[in-house]
Amino acid sequence: MIKHLGLLLGVSLLPSIAMAQAPAASVEAENDPSIVVTGQRVETTKLAAEAAIYGNNVQIVDSQAIASSGASNFAEVAQFLIKGANIGYSPDEGEYTIRLDGGGDRDTLVVLDGVPLYDRGPALEDIWGSTTIDPHMIERVEVFRGGNSLFFGSNGGIGVISLVTKRPDGTDKVELGASYGEFNSRELWGNAKFALDAEGRHSFMVYGSSQQTDGPRIFAPESFVDNVAKAGGIQKYPLNRNNVGIKYLWKVDDKTEFRANGQYTQIEFQDAFPDNETFSPNRVRYPIVDFSIDRRWSDKVYTELSGYWSNPKLNNTETFAETCTNRAGCVNINGQAIRFGDATGRSTPYPNKGFGPNSKVGGFQERGLNFRNTFTFPKLIELVAGVQVVSYKDDSDPVFPVGDSSTTITGLYLDARPVLPFSPNTKISLAVRTDFAKSFDSKTIWKFGFRQPVGPFYIRGNGGTSYSLPRTNELFSISPTQVGNPNLQTETTETYNGAVGFSKSFGTLQINAEVGAFRTDISNRIQGTSGLTPNTWFNNTAVTKIRGITADVDFILGKQFTANINYTKQQARLGGTDFQINETPEYMITGNVAWHSANDRFHITLLPRYQGPEFATGGPNVRQPDGTLRARYRHNFGNYFVMNGSIAYWAGNERQHRFQIRVVNITNEKYAERYGYGNQRFGSAFLRGEIALNSDAYFYGYEFEGKPRAVYGSFTTSF
Repeated sequence: MIKHLGLLLGVSLLPSIAMAQAPAASVEAENDPSIVVTGQRVETTKLAAEAAIYGNNVQIVDSQAIASSGASNFAEVAQFLIKGANIGYSPDEGEYTIRLDGGGDRDTLVVLDGVPLYDRGPALEDIWGSTTIDPHMIERVEVFRGGNSLFFGSNGGIGVISLVTKRPDGTDKVELGASYGEFNSRELWGNAKFALDAEGRHSFMVYGSSQQTDGPRIFAPESFVDNVAKAGGIQKYPLNRNNVGIKYLWKVDDKTEFRANGQYTQIEFQDAFPDNETFSPNRVRYPIVDFSIDRRWSDKVYTELSGYWSNPKLNNTETFAETCTNRAGCVNINGQAIRFGDATGRSTPYPNKGFGPNSKVGGFQERGLNFRNTFTFPKLIELVAGVQVVSYKDDSDPVFPVGDSSTTITGLYLDARPVLPFSPNTKISLAVRTDFAKSFDSKTIWKFGFRQPVGPFYIRGNGGTSYSLPRTNELFSISPTQVGNPNLQTETTETYNGAVGFSKSFGTLQINAEVGAFRTDISNRIQGTSGLTPNTWFNNTAVTKIRGITADVDFILGKQFTANINYTKQQARLGGTDFQINETPEYMITGNVAWHSANDRFHITLLPRYQGPEFATGGPNVRQPDGTLRARYRHNFGNYFVMNGSIAYWAGNERQHRFQIRVVNITNEKYAERYGYGNQRFGSAFLRGEIALNSDAYFYGYEFEGKPRAVYGSFTTSF
């Protein structure tokens, strides 16, 4: 029951409680990739199970939870089902990143079946890897809180979100689904797995999905600079995502498995900003090939080998308004007389962002290989040792002067897990990793974790360090709006995370609870300027200090009612200041309430979220009375409540058909998912000299609007 309902809600499984109650369910004894929760096993990867045993908070969100949410992109999965997650940028526009516990884009790592979706920064501009994820193919999401770069590599300094997708298993099954809703949104998805032999040793899966939507309004008409609006900048924001792939499983014998996957995703979306762009279609192409081999040689030796190749590419068309440069006036495209400084109605492409062959491609290639071995010495120690090699290089059009030299990082890691003879239920992990690369001196990071059961309670904790290298575009980009900084230094992260938990049954009521805290320091944080012409990147010499507390409670009443509420409060400030850093809410409260009918046919799910204060700053830096430099403008776009919900009915003898109605933003809250700052460099008043450069009238702020109330219907079936 706990397994099914806990995962249906997508709540934290509080795994340390489980091991206190069932210490015999140790993954080091058997190749048993599971977490035990109040006596029930929950399927996970071996890595997630081990992380939970040794002090990490590991949250599992499975496919049932995602289906109940009705999420059409991974941002919605994270926003309503992953505790402490904040979405950066604008999902409905086609750009977003996932951030945990006050972190930013470069210290919360998202991986897809072991393949990092981290953006290496191609010369053109960022590629938003998480946008390519098809939520219908996710089997489960494993969320590792706290520093986890030791096994995953750099950029996991605050947390890792690991997606495990559906895969062949030696059986035959077909899943199909379709949905339609607001903004002419259409989706089709499906997968089919089939065995090639009677024993199921060889099996395949083919899968694919297609999403098209006209998209909701992103910017209010009044947010557009007058000349941008006159040249056609006010437009819809359609988004299309298509994905296709094939997977293969070979069960070599009872102790060895080989898996392979090849997939291709293409996403097309508009990316026009209201202060300068009149037309801006983007296209991302994201091929991935990955494989894994695992073998259990004996109860003392287990080997895993995995590898991947990816080659994401982006090209876009960005145009700006042509304006009258004749002080005597001009004639626009309609033959009407216009003033000096007004838009003619024509648009001009930015360099390398034109039409057809003039739309140059930015991208990168990345390869990775991870060889990991687990050695178990019963009642003494367990050792996990491995080597990870990651190599990447820019793969942009030669017109961009960034070069294509490779960066290869070789990491050696060791995790020691001693058994204490005087306290065998105490779990301790002490780990270290050293990375070597020609582009930087060797870097050593460390990680520790512990878990101590105390009756129905437990105490857990973990900590670690990480780093993030400057990305290619941050170093070398050159455009009218962005200029790289080749002097950027490596960003480093040190984080600690701890909690006390409790689990107990009161008749038919099961309560799981955890209260925790986290502490993170980020040095040399790489940040970008905002609202300038052009913008650039810099290392902030002040340490970013993130301090937070968390609280998470699950209520499970019989088989029909479940509820979860979680709270994350985070103070994220630069050393010596008392201002919350940008795009980091001061607190978040999320919940998940579900009711299931006695016959398990009807299901109602509510997903409320309250976002506390969240700030954006822009404009040039101005020296404050205390001597510090701070952006001139600051705006709070938080303090809003959004709730999604769904009603579903399962039909068929095996409940194999599902009909579902989903409502987004039930209360029709008007809110901003992001807030940006622009300027009037294309404005008619500025061009005529009526507005001074860098004056208060030159800068302005605008909202990236959240989705209004929207209704969607879907149908899925399996056979």
